[in-house]
Amino acid sequence: MVNLSENIGQLKMTFKRERFLVVSTTITLFITFLVMGIFVGVVVLTQTGVKQLEEQAQITVFFKDDFSQEKILNLKEGLEKDARILQVTYVSKDNAYKIFSEINRNDPALREAISADILPASLEVKAKKIANLDALATEFGKVDGVEEVKFFKDVVDRFRFFSSVSYIIGAALIAIFLVISYAITSATLRTIINFKGAELEILKLVGASELYVKKPLVFQGIVFGLVGGSSAAAVLCTLYISVFFNLLKFNELTLVGFLPFKVNVFVFTAIFGVVIVLFGVLFGYLGSARAIKKYLVF
Repeated sequence: MVNLSENIGQLKMTFKRERFLVVSTTITLFITFLVMGIFVGVVVLTQTGVKQLEEQAQITVFFKDDFSQEKILNLKEGLEKDARILQVTYVSKDNAYKIFSEINRNDPALREAISADILPASLEVKAKKIANLDALATEFGKVDGVEEVKFFKDVVDRFRFFSSVSYIIGAALIAIFLVISYAITSATLRTIINFKGAELEILKLVGASELYVKKPLVFQGIVFGLVGGSSAAAVLCTLYISVFFNLLKFNELTLVGFLPFKVNVFVFTAIFGVVIVLFGVLFGYLGSARAIKKYLVF
């Protein structure tokens, strides 16, 4: 308890002497963890989006009028055994007309101009992975009796491109801010050590142990990381709940690339908040330890 009080006292003294450095260090750590959290959030968001797109994206295979229902159903049965395919749904001419009528229920003239015989029967095929859509669409186009194959290739490709770009940019930003934060934390502790030069000399003369001298400095580094990490965690938790749960209405998030399963939004937010705080403490400790090793001659 005494040591803790002494450490807090020295921290207050450091703040009075080097207020700008202490504040700038804490803010830099806060921004680092905030950028890191936003990047992780973007990754989780895109992974969840990709998963939902995979579950919803489908290829629609339209058949010629002379391709019988029996042949279509036989083809459907064969496709359901394909390991790449998640689901196959048969849409008959009558069902297609019902869907068309529902979509155009406010346009009776158009509904009267179209009959069920004009509309083609089709299969709606959902793939387990978006990456399989291209190959499947090409294969379906070569099947006898198929008139047209449609799927939103551009949408899928753009979403995958955005995901890849977001990973690269986010990783680069995190790397840059980590280096900056590490350097600033070390520089701050170096300044503190220089200011305490005379005091540290006196402590050595009166026989203070190496641990006794280093502990307050390490404590200050940990506090910088703790404050920066906790502040970032508070902002990120609020942001995650606001975006994932309130805005996008996600109850679960898909952590592909992190963990291969879905997790509740609130559970993910709580765990990630704790991780950010712990990471802040660890980062503060490592930065102070490096500064002590490099600049403190004992």
